[in-house]
Amino acid sequence: MKNARRGSALLTALWLIAVLSVMAMSFAYEARQQAGINVYVRERNRVNRLTDAGQIIAEVVLTGFSEATEWTDGEDEEDLFENDRWYKQKRELKKNSKCTIGPILLDDGNLDTDKDFDVDTAPTVKIEIETVNGGKDGGININQLYDGGDSNWRLRWEMILKSHGIPEEFKVDVEKEGSVYLSDLLIACWNDWRDENDNVTTIDGRELGAENAWYEEYDEDHSSEIDDEDRKRPRNGSIPNVQELAYIRGFRDFPAILTGGLVYPDEKEDPDENPRLSGITGLFGTTGSAKVNVNACTVEQLNTVPGIFNEDDDDFGSSDVDVAQAIVDCLTICPRDDDSVNENDSFWPYKDWSDLCKRVDDEFDVEIGQEANEYLTYQPDESTVFQITITGSSMGMEHSVRAKCYVKDKKVRYIEWRED
Repeated sequence: MKNARRGSALLTALWLIAVLSVMAMSFAYEARQQAGINVYVRERNRVNRLTDAGQIIAEVVLTGFSEATEWTDGEDEEDLFENDRWYKQKRELKKNSKCTIGPILLDDGNLDTDKDFDVDTAPTVKIEIETVNGGKDGGININQLYDGGDSNWRLRWEMILKSHGIPEEFKVDVEKEGSVYLSDLLIACWNDWRDENDNVTTIDGRELGAENAWYEEYDEDHSSEIDDEDRKRPRNGSIPNVQELAYIRGFRDFPAILTGGLVYPDEKEDPDENPRLSGITGLFGTTGSAKVNVNACTVEQLNTVPGIFNEDDDDFGSSDVDVAQAIVDCLTICPRDDDSVNENDSFWPYKDWSDLCKRVDDEFDVEIGQEANEYLTYQPDESTVFQITITGSSMGMEHSVRAKCYVKDKKVRYIEWRED
């Protein structure tokens, strides 16, 4: 009997020990989990604060770069640094249309660049600023390309459409007007959507545009085919988004103009009767300037510039591209006979019109038409749209912000903001 009681007591003790062990392990696991959560929350808050600090640094550079001075021999770098912590970045942005800051150590909100630190674990922030040539989507401001904006608006539209695959003599059949040049139809209808009057645009004596009356009649004739979303009317002002082109007569009839593809998608490909287009949407933005920053542009953007694009060349894609490509390529070729440049650099921006013409002619023996000078800029200004990328890192955790903005009246004004 005593042995049975002893055995029962032993089992009870072992059971209690097991239960207590499980409880202890559970508490320990929960404590570790909570500690991990606390670390995550702490580091997440830290990287958020790092990107906030990066935004402040970016705005300091953006609002002050236009006043940055050129490099001079014998300047006192320590004195310049003491007066302006970011003078080098401001100069770089002004000269090269882009700059990079960091990664720099931000410990407890204090900037410290003297300490050695591990980039992978230390609280750091990196800021990258670059121009996006023109507008909201990084393109040429389409709202300037109408008869109340650029004096050469029609020519530039013809260049854009031709360079994206629409032959100059390509015709389409439309209601009432019959056979018309597709380029003329698109240009006239865009102008009527954008301009501030109700007068139908005429090209070569034919009314090819579309004002309110045309859209009202079209909606009545196709009431069973379209929904309320498609019942748009000319804005008679600036469009807020390039996607609005899809509602305009001509563009709505041939979507490939915007997205790329065959003019008539259900028919056999024929270069003469059914050309394949490259979409134009990515070329445009809706804010900024219609000019091109020659130090931060693409060949496609340069080929919207009179004097670079040869509108009299029936075989687009040879000499025109060569001129535009030469301009882009010369940015990575050290200028000849210029003792003021650093030969160790990998990028040499153009200083002005004469510098551009000389370097392109020296390297590639091509000439740029004088009319191009009106459409080229060489440094960012108040019409420039910038893209800012801010990355805060701490203990292997990152938080990134990508924004687009412009500077007006010494204030940074944001037009797009995205966080990871």
